[in-house]
Amino acid sequence: MAAAAEKKTHVVIVGAGIFGMSTALWMLRDGKYNVTVLDKCGILPAPDAASTDLNKIVRAGDYADPALAKLCLDAIDLWRLPEWKGTYHETGVFALSTSDEKDGLAFVDAAYKNCRDYGLDAQLVDGPNAIKSRYPSSVPTGSFGGRQGYFNPIGGWAEAGRAVDVGLKMVRQLGGTIRAGAEVTGLVKEGKEIKGVVLKSGEEVKSDLVVVAAGAWTPSLFASPGVASRFPDVIATGQSVGTIQLTPEEVETYSKIPVVFNLDDGWYCFPPNPDGLVKMAIHGAGVINPQPSTNGVSVPRTKLTPGAEDGAIPLEMLKRLRKGMAEVYPELAKKDFVTTRLCWYCDTVTGDWLIDYHPDYTNLVLATGGSGHAFKFAPVIGREILRVVERDPNPSYGERWAFYFDEKVVAAEGKEAAGDVSREGGETSKAGADVRAGMRKVLREEDLLKPQDLKAQA
Repeated sequence: MAAAAEKKTHVVIVGAGIFGMSTALWMLRDGKYNVTVLDKCGILPAPDAASTDLNKIVRAGDYADPALAKLCLDAIDLWRLPEWKGTYHETGVFALSTSDEKDGLAFVDAAYKNCRDYGLDAQLVDGPNAIKSRYPSSVPTGSFGGRQGYFNPIGGWAEAGRAVDVGLKMVRQLGGTIRAGAEVTGLVKEGKEIKGVVLKSGEEVKSDLVVVAAGAWTPSLFASPGVASRFPDVIATGQSVGTIQLTPEEVETYSKIPVVFNLDDGWYCFPPNPDGLVKMAIHGAGVINPQPSTNGVSVPRTKLTPGAEDGAIPLEMLKRLRKGMAEVYPELAKKDFVTTRLCWYCDTVTGDWLIDYHPDYTNLVLATGGSGHAFKFAPVIGREILRVVERDPNPSYGERWAFYFDEKVVAAEGKEAAGDVSREGGETSKAGADVRAGMRKVLREEDLLKPQDLKAQA
C-alpha cells in the first residue's frame, strides 16, 4: 500500500507585497506548503503599497556590501526570465556622488569595486563631461551637480506595479490562495504558539505558520491590541515621489536614458515609462506619522487615507525633486508635476531587513524592514525567507536579518554609528545596506504642497 502523502504545512502570509508575494512563490514551488496570502486592501496589487508604483530601480551589484551585491546579481538572472513578462528593463544605472560627501562617495567606491570583482563592465565617470559622454547627443543634460561615480550597464528598472501583479498571478497559478480585503487585526495565541490570525471582520484564519510581511504597516500592527507583541526599532517612513508627463516627441528624445541615482542626496530618476511619465524620487530619511491610536507608532498616510487622496508631499521635498531634475535634465525641470505621492518604507536602523522568527513565539516569522531597497530582489528574496522559515538561514545574511541585530549594533556602536537617520547629513548604514540622507521629520499638513505648487516655475 502506498505511503500516505506527506501533510503540507499550512501557511498564512500577511501582506501581498514583495516579501509576501515572493515568499508564497518559493513556498509553493517547494511543494511542502499550502499558502494563503491575506491583504488588507480590497484591490491588489494594493494602490498604496510601496511596491505598487510606476517603477523601481533594479541595481545589479551596486552595493557596498559584497553579499548584497551578489544577491542583486542572483535577482537579475531571475528578472530576465520570461515568467516576469518583460517587466524588467535593462537600461543601465549611474551611481553618483559629490566628492565632498564622504558617505555617498565611500558607498559608490565600494559598490564599484564589487561590480568589478563580480565581472561587471562598470566604468568610472570622473565628472559631468564623462557622464554626458554616455548619453545620446540628442539628450539635453545638465551639470549633474558636479558629481562623479560610475556607470553600470547591467541593471535598470522594473515596472513595479505590473511586476507585483505578475507575481501574484503566478502564486494563484501554483495553487496559492490570495484574499484581498482581508485585514489582519490580531493573532490567535496559545502560549508560545500562534494558531492563526484574526481578521477585522472577526473571522479566524487558522494555520500552522504565520509570516508577517505587512510592509510599512508592520510596526503599527504589532502595536495594535490584537497583536500587542514586542517589535524592534522599525519605523514607517514616507518618501517623496513625483512624476512629469512627456510629449511624444520628448519620449522619443529621452527613451534611451539610464537610471540616475545620487548616493549623496538620495535623488533618483527613471527613463519615461510606456505612458510617457518620468518619475523622480528621493531616497532619504523621510517623514513619520505617529498616531495616538498606536501609542505614537508611525502609520502610513497614503492616497487611501481619508483626507490624503491628493498624494501631497512636503513642499520642501517638491523643491528638492525639481532641483535634482534641473541638475540632470534641465529642460524637463521646466515642466509641471503631474502627480506626487508619499511612498511608505518600513525602515530598520541599519537598513538591513528583518527576516526572523519572533523570539516570543514558535511559529511566527517576520519578513519586513525593506528599508527602501528590497524591490529589486523580488524574484529571489522569497528563497532567502524560506531558508529562515526552515531554520537554515543563509550564513551571509542570517545574523544581519535577525530580530536582535539592530539592537546589538546600537548597543555596541551607538545609534548614529549604526546608520540611524535622526540627525542632519548623509548616513551610511553600518552593514553597508544602503545610504540614506537627511533627517527624519514629523509629517505636518501645513508643510504639504498646494495644487498650485505643481506648476512649473516661471
